[in-house]
Amino acid sequence: MTDIKKVEIRPGVSILSVLKHLNYKPWFALAEYVDNAIDSYLKNQNILERLEEDYQLEVGLEFKNDRNQIVITDNAAGIKEEDFPRAFRAAEVPPDNTKLSEFGMGMKSASCWFSDLWEVRTTSIGDNIERTVTFDMNKIYNDSLEELDIIEKTVSSNSHYTVITLNKVDKKMPKGLSMAKVKSHLSSIYRKYIRDDNLVLKLRGEPLNYKEPKIMNRPFYKDPEGDPIKWKQEIEFDFGNDFSVKGFIAIMDPIENGKSGLALFRRGRVIEGSADSDDGFRPKEIFGTSGSFKYKRLFGELHMDGFGVSHTKDGLQWEDTQDDFIKLLIHYLNSGISLPILQQAAYMRTTPKVKDMEGNAKGAVNNTVKSAIELKQQFENEINKIKNLDERPKEPQLPLEGKSYKKQFHLSLHDENWVVHLEASYDESIADMIEVGEDIVPEKDKVQNASNIGVRLSLIHPFMVAFASHDKKIIEPILRISVALGLSEFVAKQYDLGSDEVYQTFNELLSGSLSKIEDDGFDE
Repeated sequence: MTDIKKVEIRPGVSILSVLKHLNYKPWFALAEYVDNAIDSYLKNQNILERLEEDYQLEVGLEFKNDRNQIVITDNAAGIKEEDFPRAFRAAEVPPDNTKLSEFGMGMKSASCWFSDLWEVRTTSIGDNIERTVTFDMNKIYNDSLEELDIIEKTVSSNSHYTVITLNKVDKKMPKGLSMAKVKSHLSSIYRKYIRDDNLVLKLRGEPLNYKEPKIMNRPFYKDPEGDPIKWKQEIEFDFGNDFSVKGFIAIMDPIENGKSGLALFRRGRVIEGSADSDDGFRPKEIFGTSGSFKYKRLFGELHMDGFGVSHTKDGLQWEDTQDDFIKLLIHYLNSGISLPILQQAAYMRTTPKVKDMEGNAKGAVNNTVKSAIELKQQFENEINKIKNLDERPKEPQLPLEGKSYKKQFHLSLHDENWVVHLEASYDESIADMIEVGEDIVPEKDKVQNASNIGVRLSLIHPFMVAFASHDKKIIEPILRISVALGLSEFVAKQYDLGSDEVYQTFNELLSGSLSKIEDDGFDE
């Protein structure tokens, strides 16, 4: 094996300087990393599945707001040693660009758009060397660098992963509504891979799933007493020059905001019409005007074969075929081989019968009363728990999840109820020995009516290997000290406290709550 110490990034260095000005949206930029992972999986699927009997491609997106970091991880095949020169040069097209990695720009363009300081850590199948390359864009520009250092580390030859860390993300960090759009778009873009069990895509530890709209199952509007019809029409036609379309168009019932419109797929992932009311593909000739029943009810998935795509993969290259496509689609839907789906979408009225309305009203009242009683009881239980914190039963042990053990416990600090989520990990892709923050706690594990904080300890960090190994008697105090440090810093930031208060809180925790927790560590 060649001992690589440098990777050449010329030619194309000048291109990197303009990538931060691309007209990306956060979800399309993040999709570049997912595309690369899927591409690596598809090209090495047989090897990966031979190596691991129950192999499942996983891609994780972590957003560490307190550090202005985004971390993208995947367990695909990694970047091979011989691919390093190509992988880190701009606009270097891969030898096989028939899948999701096409232009040799995705990782570079998305990373430069998000950050001026980013790094890639990776190891490939059968290689026992992990390699890290850091892109300090300001240094590259100012010093006209044409080569970057490679930091190498020995790992297991069975390891295979890529970890991309984007630092100093600042204003481009998705938050609030932007984060909600990231979630909805990515789950929509990769719905087919998720649906086919070819991808587990996690956002802050939570697997994304695409909720399929329900398809109308009612009689034709001209024959209201007739048999119900499932209003889904399969679509398949060619329109010359190797362009073809295959998929379906359907009517949703009930109407769901943001789900109408056509999703146009290419190579298994959505290119146009991924999510929300702004981005759905809705030709006026088919969907009518905004607010019409057709506009709100029609949805579908169409796989477009033979089309090119923009370099940011947010639009098809129609090459003057869009008008022809729309005309042929309308002709198909109005032909004898199709259900009268456009008529049904436009004229079907779904006003419930009086009997149904009475039943629904009665059910709603009963459910509301029941929910109110349950809510009252739940509220009283929570109050009692807070009042009797020391008498609260020990939290149940969380199961082994992937490459980590997890558990949670309660403690009190400054009259506030905290839930600490501990994770002891032996995942080689995790670089830091200790990570602390709310962001590393999956939403499903968070306890309501409490402040949640996560503490992750890498059991295979060099320090832990050298001094703690797998001795629970040593690991446990390190974990508790980590909790005290992390929680002290977290509270200090929250209440704008000084360094003296940090140490005071740290000592209070170690001499109080953390010294009284009764547990026997993590189950083996």
